[in-house]
Amino acid sequence: MRRRLIWVMLTMVVTTWAGCNGDKSTSVSVSGSLSSPVSNATCLAADCHGNTVLAKTIVNDQGNNETVPLYVNATLYAASTHGSQFCVGCHTDINAAGGSHGPVDKTYGGWARFSRSQAVESIRTNEVLRTRNYYTAASRSCVTCHTSHSGFEYSAHATIFKQRAARIDANLTTIATEQEGKPTTIGEDYAAGNCNRCHASCGTCHFKSTIARKNSHSVLEYWDQAQTNNTTDGSTAVPDSMSEYYMDWTTNVASHEFRTRAYFATDTEGVCKACHTGFQKPAANAYYWTGPDHSATSTQWAKVKATAAKRHSQAYELQISGSTTLSPLTGGTNTGHSQMTCAGCHGTATTAAGNIHNLPGMTYEWSARGDVQCTDCHGTYVHVETSVAGHMDNTGTKVACIGCHTYGLARDHE
Repeated sequence: MRRRLIWVMLTMVVTTWAGCNGDKSTSVSVSGSLSSPVSNATCLAADCHGNTVLAKTIVNDQGNNETVPLYVNATLYAASTHGSQFCVGCHTDINAAGGSHGPVDKTYGGWARFSRSQAVESIRTNEVLRTRNYYTAASRSCVTCHTSHSGFEYSAHATIFKQRAARIDANLTTIATEQEGKPTTIGEDYAAGNCNRCHASCGTCHFKSTIARKNSHSVLEYWDQAQTNNTTDGSTAVPDSMSEYYMDWTTNVASHEFRTRAYFATDTEGVCKACHTGFQKPAANAYYWTGPDHSATSTQWAKVKATAAKRHSQAYELQISGSTTLSPLTGGTNTGHSQMTCAGCHGTATTAAGNIHNLPGMTYEWSARGDVQCTDCHGTYVHVETSVAGHMDNTGTKVACIGCHTYGLARDHE
């Protein structure tokens, strides 16, 4: 069955955007850029996005319909942060020439596991649509005005495409299986449309969405047991759904609200948690190459004990760092850190040293400047053991502070 985009008016079927013809005075340059922007009144007219039942339906890869509302409330939009801006100022991919929408490229994924993952990754093939979980040019045009955050494009939050190189190391898997005496997989193959459900665009965090956890139970209820044997009742493995969140951006189309800097000082709705929530499994052997010979018979490999983490467990680790009842193995009365929010260190608080918009993404090294460092707050501390300093500069082995200070403190899993 050919997948296609279906425009639905619910009470009527339309074949053209009758209400989006633009002002007669609107002119468009040859390059397609607007020399006189289409007015918001035109975009939000009653027979266009001002129509309360305007929506579109996408047929996903299972043949089921998913609906995206397209109605925008003009009054609510005018009262929003961007209420004084032109719609086409952000929606730069809208082609107003001739009075109709041109083809709009969509990137599927990027809203913290909401809806279905995309089955294919050709963002320019609108004939094959997989999920309503997508974003367009509007989510990438923020830096046009917010130029100080242009570094986001190269940040760890935005460069999830790097994971496309992730793969199972067949040779190392053979070695690990032999050593463990049971099937042991080393590495993970990149899954099309899966990894990029979390990392995406400015809109993922700033465009207000309805956030909900997939499973009614919290993995914190089973944290110690999960760390001991990765089960919830002694036999059932901890389900992934305990650390999966939905971010339904479609609930905000009508009002077009944006989460601003002030919101992230507390993050009461859990935007950061939607991605940075996972759980730890019992420590296991990690196998890695020590030389260039990566064959199954290579002797240039080693193993080390390592804690296995399911996705990103920072949010939960921060919670348990001050707990006296949860996780006696890793928690422990560090109330100073447990009361902090992510933004307290990462870029939105007044005194924050790190900048969440340009967290290092190209080198993937903890020591790359741009992120907050422990020494930003604890810079005057002098270790009694002088050799420790050699671990924190370029003269010796670089080790993150939390590589040693793990008790009651979120760990660095890189």
